[in-house]
Amino acid sequence: MMRSMKKSVVSMLALFVLVFALAVPAFAAASNYQFLDSSGNPSSHANSFTSDAVITGSSVKVSYDSSVVTGLKVDSGSGYVTITPDTSVSGVISFTFTVADFTETLPVKLGINAGPHSGDMDLFIEWL
Repeated sequence: MMRSMKKSVVSMLALFVLVFALAVPAFAAASNYQFLDSSGNPSSHANSFTSDAVITGSSVKVSYDSSVVTGLKVDSGSGYVTITPDTSVSGVISFTFTVADFTETLPVKLGINAGPHSGDMDLFIEWL
């Protein structure tokens, strides 16, 4: 009886761990950059689907859930440049671009797929 009860408790505990592991989103807020809105405030909507950027020198690679993000345009100083996706594999879309100064916020247009709110979202990237 006691052995059966221990197995049940262990099984339930394992099930709870599995449920919580599956409930954690694949993209959590990035720790090395954040999106700001036009007022300079963190954009909770845009930041909710970011993950850490991979920074190598002045080259930056960002990745997003491809069901949400459809494109990225970066301000070159003389207008916005459309960044061609590096990859779009297994539900992840990635973009690589160059950053001249990590102390300055970078104006971007993030293409999003959000039903009636789909389109380019005007944001700024703040490097943390």
